[in-house]
Amino acid sequence: MSNHKSDDGIKRRDFINGMLIAAGTAAVGGSIPMRAFAAGTTFPCDGPIGADPNVTRGGNLRSVFNIAHWLRDGRLTFKTNSVQISSSPCDTFQGSQPILPDNGAYDVIIVGSGMSGCSAAFYLTRQRPGTKILILDGQRTPGGNANRDDAAPIPDIASTATAYAVQPYAPFLDDIYNTTGILWQNYVIPSPFYSYFFDGNTPFVNPGTRSWNLDTYGKGLDTVPYPTNIVNDLKAARADLMNWYHKPGSPTDPADNSDPKYDYLSPMTWDNYLTQVKGFHPAVSDFYTRYAVDALDGTTSQVSAYTSISFTAAEYFPSFAYPGGNSGLLRHILKWLVPSSITGTTEAEILANPFNLAAMDNANNNVRVRQGAMVLRGDTTNTNGSVVYFLNGQFYRATAKAVIFAGQSHTARTACEHLLSTSQHDAMDQVTLSPVVTANVTIRSAAPVVDLGYDGYYWGSQYWADFVVADWVGPNRTNPNRQTVLTFYGGNTASVDDQPNERIKLLTTPFSSYEDSLRADLNRVLAGRNFDFNRDVLAVYLYRWGHSMVFPKPGWPFAAPLNKNGQAVRVPSARFYARQQIGRISFGAQDVESSPANESAIGAGVRTSGEVLPLL
Repeated sequence: MSNHKSDDGIKRRDFINGMLIAAGTAAVGGSIPMRAFAAGTTFPCDGPIGADPNVTRGGNLRSVFNIAHWLRDGRLTFKTNSVQISSSPCDTFQGSQPILPDNGAYDVIIVGSGMSGCSAAFYLTRQRPGTKILILDGQRTPGGNANRDDAAPIPDIASTATAYAVQPYAPFLDDIYNTTGILWQNYVIPSPFYSYFFDGNTPFVNPGTRSWNLDTYGKGLDTVPYPTNIVNDLKAARADLMNWYHKPGSPTDPADNSDPKYDYLSPMTWDNYLTQVKGFHPAVSDFYTRYAVDALDGTTSQVSAYTSISFTAAEYFPSFAYPGGNSGLLRHILKWLVPSSITGTTEAEILANPFNLAAMDNANNNVRVRQGAMVLRGDTTNTNGSVVYFLNGQFYRATAKAVIFAGQSHTARTACEHLLSTSQHDAMDQVTLSPVVTANVTIRSAAPVVDLGYDGYYWGSQYWADFVVADWVGPNRTNPNRQTVLTFYGGNTASVDDQPNERIKLLTTPFSSYEDSLRADLNRVLAGRNFDFNRDVLAVYLYRWGHSMVFPKPGWPFAAPLNKNGQAVRVPSARFYARQQIGRISFGAQDVESSPANESAIGAGVRTSGEVLPLL
């Protein structure tokens, strides 16, 4: 195994005021309003955060967020042609640094090379071929949350965040998938999709149960180990969700594309819908909480019924998973935007070959992608938008006809704080972003999990909710002798108000604690399957995403609708005000589209590209 017992040595201050953690720009604050921290607040130095080799292969890395701490610590003063950096014992940067001109000629600058940013570039190019686009991103490779790890000793392409997507259900998805060569039909997840492990940690379960139920959302639901009345309620809940999926205008992602008559679901919790509106047994709510704490980052008592129905209804219909999760989708989009970004033309080459970072930033490209460029400020005038970014020890200013901030909105709030009205600032403060921890665990033999299917859920873990078999959608899934990777996802049960503390825990919890939880979980749920963690696990790698996904709290998709003459009238929620265009700057990511969905991220690209096209 790989340095399993190493301690991260992380100090509490590393997350006390948030950290940069989204595609391409700097951030502070989390759910804590920035104005709660006085300018110039002094913090201790970082220490050896992220030095453990088990946490430096992906997620949000020290090399990216250290620059963001300049903003967090109030060290930057922007002037017309320079940046003043106040001194700190934490590094050697200080004094006045010039802002050098980025002499490129751009129509649009996009901040963030994740799914939202690359989708915006796609729709701009589709509607206005030849548009000159510069994509800036602080991470070392494109992808944002749609990223992966395939370095040795991991034997497969394994996701480090987003794992799968649902079948396309709207023209904007058909457009981007078909045009960029995303052959989603070839990657449909075969049955069993979900399997659940039931034991004494499962509320309401039949006494003495300790076993896996296979294909739990399908045929296995008939035999889940609950009393008959609960099984019947689970079947009724499944029928109800499947019915929602087929209703015209029903809850969807992005939420703006739905019928206002269903907005009444937004302010209520999913638990309230299941147990009060539908009258199902509390066990049904607990059952779906297993899914919710991972996919929606909250329990059924914490998340909106609107978003929950949109997400869960789709789970009963085809979904697809590329090797490495949604990084496969992003690779196809980037290959279409910048043909030289990945060597080769076949599906296998596009998925396997590394990014050519130099070719992606070639001056002859219509779309240029520049990694390692940390955007720290956005500005707008009547005629252009601009950003200041930090790259290789220098500050640069790039100017274009329009700018799109395509990372999570906390990033834009920091870089554009000086432009925000009080109401828009307050609306951005209402965005709740949850931290997520993931892990890739390489096992020497797939035999203990070969029959479990794609995604296994269980109760009773200290940190984890489920694991995905990384190569399940592939030709070797029935081979018990292969090495494989289990991608684990953390489960959040903390409240909206406690998310800043959860970010602190994310970076102060030593690697060994996460590993001990993995050991206890796997030895428990794979007992009797000839598995022993110390013998069979070859490597463990951890990925920490501090502001990974929007927490779809009640009222976030929409406010309660009005009734006028028997018709539901949509009432905007805070997210509508948070994403308001400022001059030539647009804001768009999955959080202000309402849900932590791949489709919401792509939808943000649709919306923001439409906003800036009239400016070109």
